Amino acid sequence: MKRMYLLSLWLLACLVLPMKGQAVSQAELLNPGRYLHVNSSVGSGRGDGKYLDLSSIKAIDAPDGHRRVEATIYVLMPAANLIQGIHLTYDYQLRQSLRHLINAHNQALKQGNKIPYISIWRAKQGNSGITGTVNDGGTYYNDGQIRQQRVYKENLNAMILPADFGDEKYKLPNLLYQKAYGIAYDDET
Repeated sequence: MKRMYLLSLWLLACLVLPMKGQAVSQAELLNPGRYLHVNSSVGSGRGDGKYLDLSSIKAIDAPDGHRRVEATIYVLMPAANLIQGIHLTYDYQLRQSLRHLINAHNQALKQGNKIPYISIWRAKQGNSGITGTVNDGGTYYNDGQIRQQRVYKENLNAMILPADFGDEKYKLPNLLYQKAYGIAYDDET
């Protein structure tokens, strides 16, 4: 019985604990062939910020009218000797793309509705059409060693979610969409 218990604990650790991304060092993140630095207004210019693992981007199945992209992002904080890896999924509602909202507005104008153009902006600000979900996370030292530190989902969410229109956090999901589908999300019809 004791062996079964130990075996089940070992299997649980092997199946649940590993993150889909790999441990990564600061030097690896600075490789532009594999990682894309996502410019940010809060970056100090010392290499900190978000890095997108280009090899992790993949389009996944989604219901009609939606598209989904999965990827791994690394948030580098060199002064704190900390790298946080975040595996996430973004869901995109195609009917909320800026192009779709503009087309719908133009149709309404042709039908005689006198809707002001600012309504497009307000509709986009009310619902960007992008929903993000953090699937997994891990923490590492700058040299790539695994750091035994708890990852709080709230902290991860604060770094990348929600993807509000006009907010800096809107840039990352749009970049992912363009890498996965070859067109900007807001250009989708």
